Amino acid sequence: MPRRSCAEELARACVQAQAELRRAGRVLHDEIGSLLAVAGVRLQLLRMDVPDLAERTQELGETLDRAMEAVRILSQDLDPSPVRRLGLKNALRNLAKRHSEARRRQVTVRSKLSGALPPEVAELIYQAASHAVMAAAGRTDVTRIRISASGARSVTVRVADNGGEPGPDSSLAMAAMLARHAGLSFETSTGKGTIVSIRYALRRTSGG
Repeated sequence: MPRRSCAEELARACVQAQAELRRAGRVLHDEIGSLLAVAGVRLQLLRMDVPDLAERTQELGETLDRAMEAVRILSQDLDPSPVRRLGLKNALRNLAKRHSEARRRQVTVRSKLSGALPPEVAELIYQAASHAVMAAAGRTDVTRIRISASGARSVTVRVADNGGEPGPDSSLAMAAMLARHAGLSFETSTGKGTIVSIRYALRRTSGG
């Protein structure tokens, strides 16, 4: 259908744009930030070797410090996912803390993750879980949200709430499209609340 095709194209474009922004943020932090840090270290060594230059190079050092701080802030804006800094388990805990509201909503996390996922995969899983949590937190009938994560090569993250069945205009539909275009399985079931299951299976390579 034309409407679904348009939504699919939008989801694909969003996933690609997010990937490019994250890539740009990593280049800024890992490459440009590292080069500035090396320049700062060499400047400090120069000051130690030639003390007479210390005063004359002070302004240059301050400029380098401001440049490194600007790169750090910009790289975080381009790649805002906390997964690279905290890991998937702690990022999910922070997500729960952010969406908890005293006396109205309780968000808990239970994690049995083992092994290490590729960083880009962990970021995709976190983004999908974040969309699911935001969809549940945006509904007034939801007072409890449980996030569970388990697995190693095959990882499953579930977001379960105690609300009623989400309406047809739920933001879960777009979240599902974004996840699937990122290569994740995204399934929703309803009963006593809504359960979103996000799955990723690490592909096995055939041996020679």
